[in-house]
Amino acid sequence: MRTPSLSKHFHSSKNLRIFFVEDGKTDLRIVVSKKIFKLAVTRNKIKRRVKEIFKNNHLFFNNGSFVFVAYKPFAELSFKEASVEIVNAVKSSIHNKVKK
Repeated sequence: MRTPSLSKHFHSSKNLRIFFVEDGKTDLRIVVSKKIFKLAVTRNKIKRRVKEIFKNNHLFFNNGSFVFVAYKPFAELSFKEASVEIVNAVKSSIHNKVKK
């Protein structure tokens, strides 16, 4: 299965980048590079953390999928800091999309 091309991200920082793909699926795709995070334990911890943040804050939508890309500094954030950054990014993008 081929993923549609990701033309534009809607949030980017030194910790993470988030894309939204309008493909009709309600999905969360998490990209944690093996090149950046050598240990599987670290990669899995980041994936669990991101899934939990999306689930607790009800950030899923019916008309598309989120693609979440983690960078090195993301592993150093506490759960609360990561949660605040992700929630603010998603909520601000929704607000901007409604304005357009």
